[in-house]
Amino acid sequence: MRSITIIGCGLMGGSLGLALKMARPDLHIAGWDAPGTLESALQRGAIDEAAPSLYAAVDGADLIILATPLSSTMQLIEELKGHIPADTWIHDLCSVKAPVAVKVGQELGHHRFLGGHPMTGSEKSGIRFADAALYENATYVVCPGQQMPRDDSYHVLMSLLEATGAMLLEMDTETHDRIAAHVSHVPQLLSVLLVNLADEARSRDPQVLRLAAGGFRDMTRIASSPFPMWEDILQANQADVHEALSSFRKALESLILLLENGHFERIAELFQSAEQTRDFIPADGKGFLKPLADVFVFTQDRPGALVSLTSTLYEADLSIKDIELLRIRENRGGTFRIGFETSREAIEAIKVLSAADFTAYRL
Repeated sequence: MRSITIIGCGLMGGSLGLALKMARPDLHIAGWDAPGTLESALQRGAIDEAAPSLYAAVDGADLIILATPLSSTMQLIEELKGHIPADTWIHDLCSVKAPVAVKVGQELGHHRFLGGHPMTGSEKSGIRFADAALYENATYVVCPGQQMPRDDSYHVLMSLLEATGAMLLEMDTETHDRIAAHVSHVPQLLSVLLVNLADEARSRDPQVLRLAAGGFRDMTRIASSPFPMWEDILQANQADVHEALSSFRKALESLILLLENGHFERIAELFQSAEQTRDFIPADGKGFLKPLADVFVFTQDRPGALVSLTSTLYEADLSIKDIELLRIRENRGGTFRIGFETSREAIEAIKVLSAADFTAYRL
């Protein structure tokens, strides 16, 4: 398997191309996307060739990777009907799996299809922000079909995906979509609701957002995600999301009754159960909801202190993903929470900030 085509050379497709080229320089990767994106992907080294058309891109490919949003992927599958040889592998990166697998079966009748969902990403989008390390240590769900051949070429494909540094996890499409509803899709909706609830409270309490820091900010970090992407996801996984929301509604109604009746011992049990369950969540792995690695920095109350802090990180080539002023005391200083992409970057940030006479630490 030497000839690969990536359709969609943005953040995910571009990062995958960079990771594959780093692991396997002998691969020939063609790309197809908008002309400006293709030019940037070539310059970044994510692809070797900018295909002039969709059909030219897939012609002769051993593996076709659909790295586009869900609605675009569904449309591409229709357009590729009659253009994919039976021995060509197809792989997609969509975050909802069952509808894509059904579409491939209906339109292509293709058995060499391996659905995929690399659970990683960035708040930035586009080839400009592609990173060969994006897939490193990420859980990468793969959903093989029941009739998919597990021959030598399948094992080669799996080895290619593992070469990105991701950790492959096999499951069926229905299980994936049901889990995604609980740990990704419903949390996204609840985050949006929490922020809008706080906004509604401003008519009565105008200072509400000034207090909405700390835990509230962490819980609602994903609320600013773009709706067009989520519209596709929610429509495609509507049944599982509805079921998960219904379960949440029952749990919420039960909690309301516990509060109304003063059953705080039962509420304490909920806290204890949540604490025990959360301990099983991997602390450093990437997942549906990608955490940031936080560093806390105290700086003196002096002109230019924040500029000095951010300049120190910039000169060390460390990218700030999130920053928040937690508290400040006049004439003394303040503490910032700074979020980084990885724990490695957070550890390096502590080193360079400490060397610059800042007090920096992790909890």
